[in-house]
Amino acid sequence: MELFVQAKKLGQSLLDLIFPISCLICGEDGSYLCDKCRTELPRLANQQCLVCQTPSPFGKTHVACKTKNTIDGSISALPYKDRNVHKIIETFKYNFVSDLSAPLASLLIDEIEKQGLKNYFQEFILIPTPLHQRRFNWRGFNQAHLLAEALSKKLEINIDNQLIQRTKFTQPQIKLNADERKRNMANAFELTKDATNKKLLVVDDVVTSGSTANELAKLLKRGHASEIWIVSVAHG
Repeated sequence: MELFVQAKKLGQSLLDLIFPISCLICGEDGSYLCDKCRTELPRLANQQCLVCQTPSPFGKTHVACKTKNTIDGSISALPYKDRNVHKIIETFKYNFVSDLSAPLASLLIDEIEKQGLKNYFQEFILIPTPLHQRRFNWRGFNQAHLLAEALSKKLEINIDNQLIQRTKFTQPQIKLNADERKRNMANAFELTKDATNKKLLVVDDVVTSGSTANELAKLLKRGHASEIWIVSVAHG
C-alpha cells in the first residue's frame, strides 16, 4: 500500500510539472488559492449551533440544545454551498492537493480571531478527525491532520493524533441525508487514551449536519473530557 501512495504522489508531481500550479478560482499561476481570491471568498454570516442549525453567538451550542452527548461549540469560516468554496474543499480532499492546507487553515484562524476565541482555546488540545486506515491509504494523507498542524503553529497549542481512532469504514457524509449521516457515524470511533478533564478542539474540513462532531463529542464526554468544540473550514 505504501508503494501505491508513493506512486500516486509521483504521478501528482509529474502532473504539476506538465500543468503548472494555478489558482482554482482565477487561474493565476503560483498557488492553488491566490491571496486575492482567498481574501474575496465569502464568509459565513453567522456561527451556528450544531444541534438546531440556527445562529448562535460564538458558535456555542444553545443551552436548550445541549446534552451530555453534544458538542459544546462550533466555529467555521466559509459557506460550503458556495461554488468556489465547494470546489476548493473537493480538490483538497479528492484530488490529493495537500498544499491547500495552509491557506485554508489561515481562513479558519481569521474566523477564530474574529470570534475572539484565540485566547480561549489556549487550554485546548487539537484533535484531527481521524480517517479509517483504508481511506488514509487511498488518499495518502489526512486533511484534518494537515489543518491541525497549521492551526497548532499559529495558535501555539498541541495536537494529539492518537486520542481517538476510526474503527468503522463509513460512506462519505456528503452523499447522505441527515438520518443516514447519524446511522453512518454511529460507533465509528474508539477512544484509545484517557481524556479525563481535557479540553479538546476537534478539527475537520467540513461540518454539515453535525453528526460526526456530535458522535465524537459523545465518545469523548463518556471518556470524561471537560469541554469539546469543533473547528472546520466550511459549514453547509
